[in-house]
This record gives sequence, structure tokens and C-alpha cells, in this order.
Amino acid sequence: MCTSKRFGSSCFQTIDEAIINSIPENTKKSKKSKKSAWKQFNAFCQEKNYVLDHQRSIEEIANILKDWGYNMRRKNGEEYKECVVKTLWNVVAKEIQEMYDYKYNIKFNPFSDSTFNEARRARDAKRKTLQSSLKKRRSSSTVLSGDEIRKMVTAWNEDTPAGLQKKFYQISAYELAWRGGEAANCLLHYFKIEKNNKGEETGRIEYNSVFSKTTQGGAKPLANSKWLIANKDDLNICPVRLFKKLSSKRTTNITTERFFLTPNPQWQNDNSPWYKNCPVGKNEIGKWTKLAAEKIGLDVCNINITNHSNRATAVSHLAKSGLDEQQIIKITGHASTSSLASYMEIDTEHHEQIIKKMRLQEKKSNTVVSATNELQAKASSNSTYNYNKCTFIFNSDSSK
Repeated sequence: MCTSKRFGSSCFQTIDEAIINSIPENTKKSKKSKKSAWKQFNAFCQEKNYVLDHQRSIEEIANILKDWGYNMRRKNGEEYKECVVKTLWNVVAKEIQEMYDYKYNIKFNPFSDSTFNEARRARDAKRKTLQSSLKKRRSSSTVLSGDEIRKMVTAWNEDTPAGLQKKFYQISAYELAWRGGEAANCLLHYFKIEKNNKGEETGRIEYNSVFSKTTQGGAKPLANSKWLIANKDDLNICPVRLFKKLSSKRTTNITTERFFLTPNPQWQNDNSPWYKNCPVGKNEIGKWTKLAAEKIGLDVCNINITNHSNRATAVSHLAKSGLDEQQIIKITGHASTSSLASYMEIDTEHHEQIIKKMRLQEKKSNTVVSATNELQAKASSNSTYNYNKCTFIFNSDSSK
């Protein structure tokens, strides 16, 4: 008698791979950042001849963190950016706290204990010093205008391998509100050409980073989908057309799932392979928006234009269009509306519109006050008064 097995038979290797694949990218980056911070701190201790062992007093640990907070540097000796100083100090302080608790059963809190006051002040003093430098202080990605976005899209020649990718990237990063590094991790199967019940294309392309190769969407997607919509008014910047054109250039030699590929250096015409079987590096993709901005003549030296500018621009334009915050996060993929706060900056154009509305409201208010005062003056005597096509008859005799 054949009996079916009730439980799965996946081996530990398969389970481990599933666990690794399920870890969010941000968590992976966080673990990597901790290792990097601790590595930098160890190099600092070796140069300063500091030893962290059970004989070290809490006061001495505090002095080490004080020194680290003000004197941390990059490998090349340059200063870190202001926001990095805080992150590195906090990560190292937390690692030291956990190490002493686990190894030596010595408990202290470098984030609240008074012994570490000077260490925290040294960190903050360093950050304040760095904030005076334009290159070292933290600055938000610049929001671009709609006209600038269009010029940046059309700046690239889509009849070349590099130009086609950059053109599609520029319009997609804006309309899909991509995060700064999202393009580098984008896979081909994240896109799905939408069809109706008759199997006809709708002219839209669904984008969802939880799509798998075999089950696109599933019964309940883990994240909200976004769509690339055909631009029938201007085919030159139509993302759907550009997607199909870019996809058609993936020849049979390409097996990688990464969407953005390294251009073939031997390419000469359409008869030559457009791309190599190798994804574009993250650092290279990270330059694309800035390159486009420079190409159209923007001052990239004095304004902070990054790949994240596309996302910041998308949020800003959606807010100005009148969409409420709940609708905006459906498009941007933010977890909550509170995440939009950093994007809701009033630019000069928006500020000018608000001031004009205030002045218009003030003008209307003054008009109403003037009319009211005039009517009150007329009411003090027997008279007939015409105002705004209305006739008012005033009689000062209260007995009538």
C-alpha cells in the first residue's frame, strides 16, 4: 500500500538558502556595516595601542570612546561625513557594551551612563564641526523639476547599448519612485507585461520585486505592485516602449537575471550583441542620475544630485499634484506616512504659490471688511444703497 508523505523533505542546505534569501537587503547591509565599523575600530585601537580586556576600567573605556568619537578617520585619512560619525560611534559603543556583558559580566550603558558623558559630547562636537563643511554635512537629495527630468531622459541616445539602458532607467526610476540602490538589484522577472482576460496586452507593465520566476504575483503579493504606463502623447519617453526595446536586446548568451547589463565593448550595430552576460556594477549605476544632470547642464558640484533624487522628485511631485499621503505611499512603497516627512520640503516654487494664496486671501478679507464698514456707515442714515447688484434700504428711525 502506497502512502503519501505528509511532511516536506527539504534538506538543510535548501532551508539555509531559503533563510538567506528571505533576509531583507537592509538587514544584510546592517550586518555588513557592523563588521566594517568594528574592523575600523580595531585598526584605531592598534594605532593608539588600546587593549580592551577585563582589566580595563569603565572610565578607561569611556576615554577610548571619547578618543574614537573625535579622531575616527577613513582609511585614506580623510574625515567621515557628519552622519557617519554618529553611526560608527553608536555601533562600536553597542558592540563594546555587549562584549563586556557577555565575556566579563561587566555591565554599563555608554548611551546613558554619566561616565560616558564626555565620550558622547566628543562625538557630538565632531559632528558639529563637520556640519560647517558643505561636503561633510548630511544633505538631502535635490528635488528636480518635471522639465529637468524630461531633459535628463531625452539626453541619452537609445540607439546605443549604454544610452538605451540609461534612458529607460531615468524614466523608470522617476515613475516607479525607485530607491537609490534599487536599480542595481533589479531583476528581469520583476517586470510582467499585463494582459486582460482575452490575453491582449493592456499597455501596462506591472513591477513587483516579490515576483518569482514561476509564480508571478501569487494569490496575495507580499508588496504593492507598481505599473509603467504607456506614454501615448510622447512615444520618445514611453517607458513601456523602452522596456520592450531593452528586453529585445537580451540575446541567448545572457543567462543572468539582473536587468541592467554591461554594454558590449565590441558593439558596432544591431547585428552585434548589445550586452555582455554581466550585470552593471552598483557603483556604476549610482552615477547615472548625476551624469544625466551634468549632461543637461545642471550644477552638480553645488547641488546634491544622486539616484535618490528620482525618488525624492517623485514624492514631491505627487504631493504637489494633490494626492493624499496614503495614496502616495502606495506608489512609493513606504511603510507609513511618517516616512514621507523628510521629503515634504517646501521648495521656492511651492513657497511662492503659498504666499500668493495668502495674499489673495488677505485681499478678499480686506474687501469684505471695507464693504461691511461701508454698509454700517450707510445704516446710520435714511438712504438707499446699491452694492453688488443688491439694493439696501436703511432707515435710522428705530420706531418704524
